[in-house]
Order: sequence, then structure tokens, then C-alpha cells
Amino acid sequence: MTKPGKAEKWAGRSARLSAALRENLKRRKEQARGRKAEDVAAADADIGTAPDFRRNPGGKVGGGTGGPATGRGG
Repeated sequence: MTKPGKAEKWAGRSARLSAALRENLKRRKEQARGRKAEDVAAADADIGTAPDFRRNPGGKVGGGTGGPATGRGG
């Protein structure tokens, strides 16, 4: 036994959910397009610069500790 308005309630809920999901998908696609455009622009700006393959690209030589800190006290 179902109440007379229950089917309409679920149909309305389903329609609202479908609409929300469509809008969410559109928004996420637009965000992805924007990120891709930013990546392309950033890549174009980096053309001509050599990549930095140094282990520590910050430029510091030595950390002042004299070696790796192992935490063993010895």
C-alpha cells in the first residue's frame, strides 16, 4: 500500500536530482576546460627555459646539520 502522493514525490525528487547532476557535470567540464587553457598558457610561457634537474633546486648548499638527521642520538 502506497500513499497517493508518494509516487509524485519520488518522481519530483528524481527529476530534481537529475537536473542537479546535469548542472554539476556542466560545471566540472567548464572547470576542466579552464584548467587545460591555463596549463597550455603556462607551457607556452615556459618555452625556451631549461628544466631544472638539480636534486635540491632551491640553491642552498648544505643544510648546516652536517648530515642526515636520523633521530637516534648517536
